[in-house]
Amino acid sequence: MYKIEMDKLCGCAKKDSKLHPEWLDKEYATKEEAEIAALRLANHANATWCKKHRFYAYEEDDSIIRIAVEMSCPKEA
Repeated sequence: MYKIEMDKLCGCAKKDSKLHPEWLDKEYATKEEAEIAALRLANHANATWCKKHRFYAYEEDDSIIRIAVEMSCPKEA
């Protein structure tokens, strides 16, 4: 089984009622399912949260896909 874990829960993450039931509190049968879900989570976070942070997914070990949080992002020009 595979899981998605998130480095840090910023205020936006804590307020998002979809975060845990849709992504973090699930186990995925295949690595591919977990990777796709993690990419969707990172895209959701980057598109809908406050834009003060940047989120990206990477494989941490054989059973965990981690969402990393870049805490201070430069403003886009």
